[in-house]
Amino acid sequence: MSVIDAVSRVLQSIGALYALIGARAVGARGHPRMTLDYDFLTTDARVLQLDTWNDLREKGATVDPRKGDYDDPIAGVVHITFPSGVEADVLLATWKWELEILERSQPLNVGGSVVPVPLTSDLILLKLAAGGPIDLQDVVALLATDYERLVVEVDGKVDGVRPDVSAAWTLIKQSTRE
Repeated sequence: MSVIDAVSRVLQSIGALYALIGARAVGARGHPRMTLDYDFLTTDARVLQLDTWNDLREKGATVDPRKGDYDDPIAGVVHITFPSGVEADVLLATWKWELEILERSQPLNVGGSVVPVPLTSDLILLKLAAGGPIDLQDVVALLATDYERLVVEVDGKVDGVRPDVSAAWTLIKQSTRE
């Protein structure tokens, strides 16, 4: 069973709304790049309960749920290491705009597994919010897949995110104008 299927099965078993995010989602939306791990986003706090992951633990996975601090941008993260050494992180979102991204996610085939993946414009918002150098490179690469449409879509959503995300978006647009 693939990592995507294994994590998805657990999240589905508790009825969690979730999506694949990170580099694998970027690849599914048109800009493949190398990555060794898997990242998921959910708003269901039950993921922080160790017993939620009993099925994976019984199959040899190491599961480390960690609650975020009061000033963390996420409410928590579950780090999973599979017996093969492959790793996955399940991030616990806290903001309404993140929930809306999950609600708009669409099922896509990623490596033979069907999994919800955020819309490209929503993935751009997540990457802007993460704000790391590779995240911002991903934003530029995703924009190149359909610049005009994506600018309009992100412009329509970005004000619902943190102010620093709007500022980063403005800088990215200025640097990527065609």
